[in-house]
Amino acid sequence: MERPKLADLVASALSEAIGGGRWEERLPGSRVLAEEFGASVPTVSKALRQLERQGLIEGCGSRKAYRIADPGDARRSPDLPAPERKAIILTHADIGTLPHSTRQVIDTSRAMLVRRGWSVESRTFDFLHAKRPHRSWDHLVPLDPELPMVAVFGRHALEKWAHGHGLRMAFLGGTTARPETPMIAVKSSLLAAEAVRRLTDMGHRRIILPVCDRPPAFADSIKQAVREGLERVGVTYVPKFHTPESDYQRPDVIRGMIESAFASNPPTAIVMLDWKEFVTAACALARMGFLIPRDVSVVILNEQAETDWFLPKLSCFRFPVTRMASAVARWVSEGTSTAGSNFLSADFDEGGSIAPPRER
Repeated sequence: MERPKLADLVASALSEAIGGGRWEERLPGSRVLAEEFGASVPTVSKALRQLERQGLIEGCGSRKAYRIADPGDARRSPDLPAPERKAIILTHADIGTLPHSTRQVIDTSRAMLVRRGWSVESRTFDFLHAKRPHRSWDHLVPLDPELPMVAVFGRHALEKWAHGHGLRMAFLGGTTARPETPMIAVKSSLLAAEAVRRLTDMGHRRIILPVCDRPPAFADSIKQAVREGLERVGVTYVPKFHTPESDYQRPDVIRGMIESAFASNPPTAIVMLDWKEFVTAACALARMGFLIPRDVSVVILNEQAETDWFLPKLSCFRFPVTRMASAVARWVSEGTSTAGSNFLSADFDEGGSIAPPRER
C-alpha cells in the first residue's frame, strides 16, 4: 500500500485546524506553517493549493496569506469523492525502522482494513520519550472522537493526551496506565520468562538480559520475569548482573554491558529484547573470541526477518502476526469500545543458538 504523500497529510491537518476554528480569518504564512507542521515550505504550499482547489481557503495575492473561505459560499469541487472511513496509525519513528514483526502487523492490518473500505494513514511524532502530553500534538492529528487511532508502542503521556481530548485510541504494544485503553500485544515479560525457563532447564544459571531505554513498568516486568525464573532453580537474582539497565539504547551502551558482564562473571546465556541490541552484542562476543552457542547461548525476544540469515539460526519468538492484525482491524472497523488488554502468545523457534552450558 502506498503511504499518503506528505502534502496530503499537511492538507488534512490544516483542514482539521481550520474546521476547529483555530484561525479566524487568515492563515499564517507558509514559512510559519512549515515550521509548525514539520514540513518544507514547498510541501506546505502544495497543501495550501490543494485546500484552495477544495474551496476551504482563498488566495489574497502572491505575497499575502490565504484567507479562510466563508462556509456559506465555499466552492467545493463537485467531483470530490465522498469521505472515506478513516483510521490513523501513530508511530514514534518511521515505520521502516520498526521491528520486523511490528511492520508485519501494521501492513497486514492495513490491508485488512482497506478491503473493508477503510482509508488508513500513518502519522509519526516522537511520543515514545515524552514525559507529558505536548500541545503540538493537537495539530498533528484530527481531534475527532469518532476517528480510530492505533498507537504503536503507546506510552502514558500519549494515553493521557488522548483521554483528555476524548479520542478513540488503542495501543499496539506499549504500556498503559488506564484500564479503559485497549491494548493488543505480545507480552514481552512472558517471552522473557519462557526464554529463562528454557535456558535454566538446559543448565544455564549465569543469564543476562540487558534492559535499555524501556519504560519503568516494562523494565520492572522484565526484571520480575528473570528473577522468578532464576529463583525457581535456586539462583540468587542480582539485578546489576542479570538485568543491567540504562536510560540509553546505544551501541556503546550495549557493548559496555556485555563486556562488563564477561569481565566479572562470564554469562553462559544472553537474552536480547530486539535485533539492534543483538547485533551489537554479537559483535562484542566475536571481538572477545566467544562463539554462539559453543561459549554462550543467545535468545532474541522480538524476531526480525534477518534472524534466519544469522548462523547458527537464531533462537527467537515468532509473533502471531495475523491474529494481532485481525484484532487491530476488528477494533477499528467494528467500533468496539471494549477496554482491557488482549495479550497473545508467541511461538518459540528453537533455532541453533542455544545449547547446554560448557564448563569454564
